[in-house]
Amino acid sequence: MSEFDVVIHLRRLDDDVPATEAGLALAARLGAHTLGLHVVALSTAAFVSPEAVAVQVNESSHQLEEARQRAPWWSAQLARHGLQGEFQVVQGDAVEALCHAGRWSDLIVAERPCANPDAPVGWGIASRTVFGSSSPVVVVPEGARVDKVGEHMLVAWNASREAMLAIHGAMPLLKRASKVTVLEGEAIASPLGAENLPSLDLRAWLQRRGIVAEFQPFKPEKDHGPHLLEAANKADANLIVVGAWGQSRIAELVLGGVTRHLFQHSNLPMLVAH
Repeated sequence: MSEFDVVIHLRRLDDDVPATEAGLALAARLGAHTLGLHVVALSTAAFVSPEAVAVQVNESSHQLEEARQRAPWWSAQLARHGLQGEFQVVQGDAVEALCHAGRWSDLIVAERPCANPDAPVGWGIASRTVFGSSSPVVVVPEGARVDKVGEHMLVAWNASREAMLAIHGAMPLLKRASKVTVLEGEAIASPLGAENLPSLDLRAWLQRRGIVAEFQPFKPEKDHGPHLLEAANKADANLIVVGAWGQSRIAELVLGGVTRHLFQHSNLPMLVAH
């Protein structure tokens, strides 16, 4: 009996999709019950006229039936990784479906298409799911390396609420990782001053949970996103743990930010939380 639940967004019902492979590998690390979720979109354009509704409903019904025929394929994927799980095909909005399933899940795995870089300002499926989900989301770039995902996890730490949420969400995987590296950046300043807040020794906090991490200072003068990604690749990490949107999405749109850079440019899977 598994104590973990993982949801994998099956945007494409094909073999060798990095997001699917990453989700299955992470689920296998956790021994998790694994839900493969495919969402058939219902376009709002379908409701512009009665004729359009009829055409869209017919097309959607055909897509639903085709997708449900892929259930044996998903069973084979689960068996290949020694997993138990299920396959669901639903109709509607993918973000709403994923966030709903996230209410009872420990992890959501979603693909970030390269053709549409899914800028993290709120309109792409992966970024909107991160923003709306109550569980952490592993965002997998379309061309990401996933063969060793979760073996070496790199944590971006700046003592922020978002960073701590990501660490909490990653805890089951951190406990199972072969190596954990923490990039220790400068703490987010408190409006009232740091002396007014309790402090956390993250190294000791992780050790109390059985995680021995290697800490490295991370204090670039600017462009934290590119430097973080460069550090992750240089360390040969295969999963980045990072808090999302430490500043508002509008600020990230106008000024840029770590989250935006990683969503647009990362070649590595990212476990993110907001």
